[in-house]
Amino acid sequence: MFLQKPVKPDWKKVLLGFLLLAIMVLVLDVGCMFRRITGVPCPGCGMTRACFAAMRFDFKQAFYYHPLWILPAPLALAVVFFPRGVFVSPRAEKIAAIVLLGLVLGVYAVRMILLFPDTPPMEYQSENLLYWLASLVGLV
Repeated sequence: MFLQKPVKPDWKKVLLGFLLLAIMVLVLDVGCMFRRITGVPCPGCGMTRACFAAMRFDFKQAFYYHPLWILPAPLALAVVFFPRGVFVSPRAEKIAAIVLLGLVLGVYAVRMILLFPDTPPMEYQSENLLYWLASLVGLV
């Protein structure tokens, strides 16, 4: 058998984590810090909007915002139920992580090529920290 046995999660910690995440997303309206700093969308840009669209059963819109919108839920469950990792073999864990990273970066590259810089959610944010700093120094 190559899978770990699931453990009983500490539900207080799990609920606290989801509560803090919900507060950040819904109340603080933090947004994407990567985009705020660089002006360029991150690999996960559109994920929150995609998940909200999926909660409304608008799956076409969810896939439009981010094609990998379905991944966070099973990954969160894997972290909760398999804190030591899903696979028994460390090599299998590394391979799974590399495949997942390759998938995320591949989708990001395709979205940047097809949608950047003017198609939401992959649009350029001109009011970003790097541009502001460059304008202070006189580079732009």
